Amino acid sequence: MTSRGSTNESPRPPGRPVDATLGPAIIEAVLDELAEGGYARLTTASVAKRAGVSTATLYRRWPTKRDLLLAAAQQVADSETHDIDTGSLDGDLRELLTRKQLPMAGKAGATLIALLAESRHDPELAELINTGVITPMHAHLTTMLNRAITRGEAPPTATPTTATRLLGGLVLAQAAFTPQANGPLATPNINTDVALLRTAFTTQPE
Repeated sequence: MTSRGSTNESPRPPGRPVDATLGPAIIEAVLDELAEGGYARLTTASVAKRAGVSTATLYRRWPTKRDLLLAAAQQVADSETHDIDTGSLDGDLRELLTRKQLPMAGKAGATLIALLAESRHDPELAELINTGVITPMHAHLTTMLNRAITRGEAPPTATPTTATRLLGGLVLAQAAFTPQANGPLATPNINTDVALLRTAFTTQPE
């Protein structure tokens, strides 16, 4: 039996709520820790220390290491490239590659590698990456392709599926090979990559 004036709202967890302004600093600390040591060495204590907060503050919002990883994945997903329209297919592809590949030289690349590795064992994380990263990337390429078809730069039967897979591979290659700064694969060749994506876009499906 419930008393008068009661509501169906869930009781607030004990303790003070997490200061909303601390969220970005904590997620940034997660990304830094992932970039430096990968998921295996990520700990809530190290994140709290880097963010300058107590572990109690951290636990109130992200009680487990996995929760921190999901939050980092959401950050990567939220940073997905917005619509690009330069007026030509080559221009669109060049701008897209610049926005996606070059950041992979920093902690974004290390974070992506860590997230993808862990997603093989975590269906929820895999789904978050799929819906937050892969699906938007496919949608961006679909929009580019439709414009290219309208301009006569691609055949009406062209599809973005192969280009999406290729773009994902190019982005991952940049993330994986960047640490070998003096290696032949460390620096992307934008012109070559644009040509590859254009071919993937404009080749008639068999």
